[in-house]
Amino acid sequence: MTAERAGDRVALFPLNVVLFPGGLLPLRIFEPRYQRMVSECLRADQPFAVAAIVDGPEAGGTASTATTGTLAHIIDWEQRDDGLLGLLCEGGQRCQLGRVDVEHDQLLRAEVLRLAEPDPLPLPPDLVWLNDLLGELIERLGTPYDRFANAEPSADHVGARLVELLPLPIELRQALFDMSDSVARLRRLAGLIQPGGDESAPT
Repeated sequence: MTAERAGDRVALFPLNVVLFPGGLLPLRIFEPRYQRMVSECLRADQPFAVAAIVDGPEAGGTASTATTGTLAHIIDWEQRDDGLLGLLCEGGQRCQLGRVDVEHDQLLRAEVLRLAEPDPLPLPPDLVWLNDLLGELIERLGTPYDRFANAEPSADHVGARLVELLPLPIELRQALFDMSDSVARLRRLAGLIQPGGDESAPT
């Protein structure tokens, strides 16, 4: 991933998730700082940055994050019956985080350097079983992930969605996120799912 342009400052949402470009992120918003973030993003039609937590709490307090993340766009929202604000967000461009400031209500504001994406790579024939696994996960999870049911099964899409949806440690998710070669990411995933086995077919 190479740098494209700098200069933006956006709200930063530390989470115990890794979001790739094109991924979906459902959120329930209850903290005032993030309610303010949502209001600002909707009013200005701008994204916020999502980055994985490396230290600190997810709710309350101030967390430290990975240095790379993804700009997330709010694509749908609703006031839920439990009084919380429900969001559906979509991953946009990857970004590198620069200076992070803590505002009066503990909302984080980060300088972001947008990163250029490499061209998508085709899904290798020996790893088609990973796309089948993804299809099973999507069917099991249902809404909103059923939006991916008819997506083009490129190496980038399959690898990204599996990293987002499989129950992997956050440190591993981030390491896979930071890999620039989507086929190499898929092969590492295959080895994790079938340790010491044949990557070309499920056991």
